[in-house]
Amino acid sequence: MNQQQDATARYAAALRALHQAAGKPTGAILKRQAAAQQPALKLSETSWSDWLNGKNVPSNAQLAQWVITYLAARTRTTAPDYVPTPPAAWEALRQQALTERRRGTGAGGRPHALRPARPTPLTDDATPASHGLEGLIHVHQGLPRHMGVHKPIDVPGATTDLPAYISRDIDIGPRSVRTLIRAAADSGQGGMVLLVGGSSAGKTRCAYEAITAEVPDWWLLHPDSADHIAKAAAARPARLVVWLDELQRYLPALTAATARRLMSSGAVLVGTLWPDRYTAYTTRPAGGQPDPYALERELVGLAEVIDVADNFTSAERARAQKIAESGDARITLALKSTDYGLTQVIAAAPQLIQRWRNAAAAEAGPYAAAVLNAAIDATRLGVRSPLTTDLLRAAAPGYCTLRQRATAPSNWFEVALAYATTTLNGAASALAPTAPPGPIDQMGQIHGYLVADYLQQQAGAERRWAIAPGSLWRALTTHLTDADDQRLAADAAMSRLLYCFAEPLFAAAADSGRELAGAENILHRLYAQQQLALLLHKQVDTDRLQARSDAGDLHAREQLALLLREQGDADRLRARSDAGDLYARDQLAELLREQGDADRLQARSDAGDLYARDQLAELLREQGDLDRLQALADADANTNDWHAYEQLVMLLHERGDLDRLQALADAGDRYALDHLAELLSERDDLNGLQALADAKADDWVVRTYLDALLHKRNYFARLQAVAETNSDAGHRVSSRQLAELLRKQGDLDQLQALADENANDWMVRHQLAALLRERGNLDDLQALADAGDRQARDQLVELLWERGDADELRVRALAGDTSAARHLVDALRKSGRAEEAERVRRFGLPAPE
Repeated sequence: MNQQQDATARYAAALRALHQAAGKPTGAILKRQAAAQQPALKLSETSWSDWLNGKNVPSNAQLAQWVITYLAARTRTTAPDYVPTPPAAWEALRQQALTERRRGTGAGGRPHALRPARPTPLTDDATPASHGLEGLIHVHQGLPRHMGVHKPIDVPGATTDLPAYISRDIDIGPRSVRTLIRAAADSGQGGMVLLVGGSSAGKTRCAYEAITAEVPDWWLLHPDSADHIAKAAAARPARLVVWLDELQRYLPALTAATARRLMSSGAVLVGTLWPDRYTAYTTRPAGGQPDPYALERELVGLAEVIDVADNFTSAERARAQKIAESGDARITLALKSTDYGLTQVIAAAPQLIQRWRNAAAAEAGPYAAAVLNAAIDATRLGVRSPLTTDLLRAAAPGYCTLRQRATAPSNWFEVALAYATTTLNGAASALAPTAPPGPIDQMGQIHGYLVADYLQQQAGAERRWAIAPGSLWRALTTHLTDADDQRLAADAAMSRLLYCFAEPLFAAAADSGRELAGAENILHRLYAQQQLALLLHKQVDTDRLQARSDAGDLHAREQLALLLREQGDADRLRARSDAGDLYARDQLAELLREQGDADRLQARSDAGDLYARDQLAELLREQGDLDRLQALADADANTNDWHAYEQLVMLLHERGDLDRLQALADAGDRYALDHLAELLSERDDLNGLQALADAKADDWVVRTYLDALLHKRNYFARLQAVAETNSDAGHRVSSRQLAELLRKQGDLDQLQALADENANDWMVRHQLAALLRERGNLDDLQALADAGDRQARDQLVELLWERGDADELRVRALAGDTSAARHLVDALRKSGRAEEAERVRRFGLPAPE
């Protein structure tokens, strides 16, 4: 399958899943709902069908965003456990599909075979400005320090800006960095090479030396943003290297679609990334869990990945020894270290860690440690912009004891900041000052401070579960001005149930940046509006929801309607519906269904309210009124509205009417076939399901139900035979089936051994963690969770919930454990603290001090 089909098919599949979770509203419903928007949106039933079937992709961003928002709103009623995909992910996938379709569509509108578009060559005689690109230089003109290579330590006898380059093992061989870059350059089809390694492992220097050696005369783009990269993709210059040091700085705005477009013109993308981020991006979530890194995973999946080890091999150290013997003073000193890698020593990594660990005992006292830890915590909570002095000054007190605060000298902050910004061995400082953005003539001005990469990587990992004090959260709420920083910090507060901080941060992000254009800014603002509206809904704040709704916030309008329905306020919903509020109209229909008021639903349906007609069909199914539902389905037969018919099939399923389902399935009804297979599975009717699978040999849904039933009845031998038709899938299936069997048998030793053999299989690790939970083995679960095992962490939380240990769940929630946060309210109720549970549900946890 080609790339265009992949992108379009993935968009269609995601849309079908959302549509299913939303109760499968018909195209007619969506058409009318869209037309009622202000301003009106035009959506034809044919277009909707084409989107669902992957025949086309929405070209109107506003219309696409409305459809996604509308369907997601319905899932809160139809599928409360459904985890919505972030709006930015939807838009990025739509853009990717559109880009690939445009590239593969001829004049007649029919897709033809994908082929690289002819690039507009940017020759040595051309100027970058002629292609609308600023900042292009030739690779050989790039300065290593400007490209991200760490400044080296100063030592007596060092006379050059950088130590001599020590050839790494990854520079040599058929899959070396240089070979991959050369192959991508020579192919004419471009490529992406990603070096993954810890901070100060030498990955940036390795990449710099590789492009300088292999493509010195190519153009070099060191982008300042994802938009800068998008401009390069639009210009499509030939012989271009896109330098993506610290790749995460461009994510998730840099999409796989943009990267593919660049590579189609022959560009070579070279990036670096920390291992923990690479793992986070590439690890797929467990079934049913949110997938926050889908876009990042797709992008890095395009790359040839090279691992850069922290420590040198014996061969590399031998090469370093030869360079040291030739007189390189820095390498001579670095070779003497036994605690840190050679490149880390040269980049002052040991001094950075020592500076952080010794801060509390330094002359600056505990205040230097407070400033450093505040900066590290702010960064791990999502802040990407430089941290201002006002923010750090406001955040630091929460890291000090009451006595330390009382006895702080008047210049405590200045002394602490001086300690944190002291340059170590002439190379790096724990906090690095940065100039303000904008005109380059603003010399001598400090905009803020960034934590040194290596220090953030190491100290951030150590402080992963540290509870950030209230002073830091208040400082973030008060002093952050960048909308992205506000949004990310708000997400961090939300996941910790700190609604008191999430609300003002989301409000600031929702109302900021209105003057900025671009899909990314718009989607981020919409996301912030959505989260703020959800919080106001939790807090039953109808007044603020009303105010934001009146100001044009559609998310607030949606949540206000949901809240009014929950309160049973039919009069207010009817008034808002009559005034043109479609959210109120839909929620009124749902309220009438919940109240069992079929007559009023019928009246609204007869008046043209199609959503009321849908709710009437669902009510008739819930009431078991087969005759009236059949009549409704028959009346809709010629309108292309299938909702009543689908409810009829569901009622047949619920009644166990195999004969009528079989008759409908035999007549070619796909929906009835799915329900027939599900009903046979529920009845444990293996023979009937096997017969259906034999009759529908190419139907994967029926086959899935059959495989699930075989698994349920422990037919491991037959499953193994099926799985062995594909050796890779067979190994995976059999390992997972064996893991579940060992769990059921309680064989902990064998299951532990199987988990060790399949360390990357989350399902096997899940079975091990589940068995430990079932045995109540808290200590072993804690040990696995502390080692980074996500499955163990989730099972640990389940065990704490089963024991009603709300206090421990509270601590874990404040530390950022989202699973603990989800279970806390139930645990409070379980332990008899109903009033506290309701308070936490609505208003979250109080600020930690």
